[in-house]
Amino acid sequence: MSRRMPLDAASNAEDNGGLDVLFMLFGATLVFFMQVGFALLEVGSVSIRNTKNTLFKNLLDVCCGALTFYLVGYGLLYGEGNGFAGGTKFAMSSGDFDVSFDSSVSKNGVAARSHARFVFAFAFAATSSTIVSGALAERFMFKAYALYSATITGLLYPIVAHWTWSEDGWASPLKAQGSRLFGSGAVDYGGACVVHVTGGLAAFIACIVVGPRVGRFNAGIPMPMPMQSPVFQTAGTMFLWFGWYGFNCVAVGSLESGNAAIAAKAAVATTLVAAAGGGATMLTDAYMWPKKLEPRRMNNGILCGLVAVSGCAGLVEPWAAVLIGAIAGLIYVISSYFLLVWHVDDVVDAVPVHFFGGIWGIIAPALFTNETDYVLRYGHPTDSQEGGICGLFMGCASGGAILGANVVLLISSVAWIGVTSWVSLLLIKRGLGSLRVRVQDEMKGMDASQHGGRSYTEFQTTVFTFKTPGGGEHSMEMRVRAGDAAKFAMALSEVMENSSNGSDRAASRGGSTRSGVSDAATDARMVFKTEEGGEAMPFGGALNNGLVSLDHVVVSDGNVAYANHSVAAPSQTRGVNPPLAGSGGSMPGKFSRSHSQSSHVSLTVVDEDTGSGRASPSLGMTKDGEPFDPFEDANKM
Repeated sequence: MSRRMPLDAASNAEDNGGLDVLFMLFGATLVFFMQVGFALLEVGSVSIRNTKNTLFKNLLDVCCGALTFYLVGYGLLYGEGNGFAGGTKFAMSSGDFDVSFDSSVSKNGVAARSHARFVFAFAFAATSSTIVSGALAERFMFKAYALYSATITGLLYPIVAHWTWSEDGWASPLKAQGSRLFGSGAVDYGGACVVHVTGGLAAFIACIVVGPRVGRFNAGIPMPMPMQSPVFQTAGTMFLWFGWYGFNCVAVGSLESGNAAIAAKAAVATTLVAAAGGGATMLTDAYMWPKKLEPRRMNNGILCGLVAVSGCAGLVEPWAAVLIGAIAGLIYVISSYFLLVWHVDDVVDAVPVHFFGGIWGIIAPALFTNETDYVLRYGHPTDSQEGGICGLFMGCASGGAILGANVVLLISSVAWIGVTSWVSLLLIKRGLGSLRVRVQDEMKGMDASQHGGRSYTEFQTTVFTFKTPGGGEHSMEMRVRAGDAAKFAMALSEVMENSSNGSDRAASRGGSTRSGVSDAATDARMVFKTEEGGEAMPFGGALNNGLVSLDHVVVSDGNVAYANHSVAAPSQTRGVNPPLAGSGGSMPGKFSRSHSQSSHVSLTVVDEDTGSGRASPSLGMTKDGEPFDPFEDANKM
């Protein structure tokens, strides 16, 4: 197997063939295992009401991606064709995959290498499409996502990969000596542009087209949304880090000649860059938001560092890997902030990690690639076998060649992915009528509306406390299904009001009332508390008048996530009120809370810093007695 074409199944298949096949299959297994990390990271970042839907989409990525890549994608990537795309080997229809009866002939070595390369390439393609699922979680229609995922795996990714990793690709450093772009070809060792810019930009465009989740932005202010588990988020990150060793080490494709040294260097770079990326993010957050450090953001800093080194993992020195990771951590913090400024709702911050981290990852090889490592991986760029290619900061005569080639590749990839993604989404929307689920289904949760019920149905202890205007307090403890506490609170409030009305009527007729019942006037409040403690939400008495839907009040793990309901008082009408903030959030310290307003419902939100609650004023008035506008005055409460 030649240095210049380490993935070419047709070259020297008998030489070290069995070990190389095992090496590639081992790498494919590690990269495929990253799907577990993606699944855990995404489930931990969404509401408990969308657990099944998130897991289902991750399974869809793998199943749909495998079939699409088999039928179309592999041929576009590695088939014989032109500089733009391959035109053969669709559905693995090539003699390279044929096995002979005679086990001694070299044909079986070629077949073994070809099959192993298919699995390895598929694992990369599936990774690119899975990036999108987390960004679009909790509101993207299932059928629309299936079509979009197939488009990424079968068309977007294979074309960019062909440009860079195929012998025929116009930007490939694997081309013949003297015919490479700018003399060097575009160096994308492990897929910073091919995999991550592709998936990240596809996610970015889809987030813009489909729009944010209900309640994510209120009057332009980002509102924190429910997140299920930091444990899942962190475990998923560690699994991804583990799988990245297969991503970067096995990208060399072979262990012969100097490739084993490149694979080992890639392992060191992968270790250091992740540590530097996570550390830079943590230190930056500690400086900007000292009391708001979140493991989720450090997780994303680690991943951004891993993305950034993918373009040059086996071609740089350890000190360069640390520098690349530190810069990647800063890029994540800055790009994550501007994503909120632009009102782009990315549930898992996939765009800052993969798109912006991938852009840095395709620039880094142009700055830090070693001349010796370039020659070991891709061969001498000229027939004279003299001199090589290196990064701009590494001191060789051709230091700007990789920079020019990589910038051209980046611009071309962004243009291809951007146009194709946008057109694909418009076509899918026209065919299905919509890209996102109905508002009712989104508020209810897609597990209940599309997947046969919620994932977690265990009961929890809830204490309902009845507060009266006279200061009396009565409590009731019961076991209710998780998420149904708000509905019970509303029902009990209605019972209280009906009892109060009956008592008032009895008193007007001269009758007597039971002790305590007459205290429950029409403005009585009922507060429910969970076993975790903390006042969650008091409700006014007359909840039955004008309340549109009980499903619009959502309780996550016993605490109010957000409420978004329409109310119509007998004498006046208000539209849909701004949503309540809940747990989680994308930017520490950069959110505020708003309150639904009505003459019948009063909401209290527990302050996460002090544990105190704040009650909302009556409909139409602020606490200062001024007319209330739910969008202008939400942050004055």
